[in-house]
Amino acid sequence: MDVFSNAAQPSGMKKLVAAAILSPEMHPDRVGERITAIRETLSMTKAAFADSIALDRSTLTKVEAGTKGLDIAMGAKIADLYGIGLDFIYRGILSDAPLEIRAALAENMHAARTAKVAARLAPKEH
Repeated sequence: MDVFSNAAQPSGMKKLVAAAILSPEMHPDRVGERITAIRETLSMTKAAFADSIALDRSTLTKVEAGTKGLDIAMGAKIADLYGIGLDFIYRGILSDAPLEIRAALAENMHAARTAKVAARLAPKEH
């Protein structure tokens, strides 16, 4: 099977192929954590950040939660507006972020990851 062919593939198969070729850092969960960290480092609300990149607010919520991937056009818009490189957004390479905000980004990434883990481990209410 040619992974890069344009042949019609079932949706589930496309997801499996994509998951097989993406690095773990490019998974929507990880990208979402970094988008949350960027937004919080910039001291922006979800609404203000979504509006600044012309993204629907509910879509931003899904991206930050890791249930929806971040379109490359939106990643490029974030990079252009805020000077945060695509290598940071999609691969987590901190050196691709402005030096003056790297420490805050790292701290906010850790906080976002910790919050996600805590939410997953919390007892479910019935």
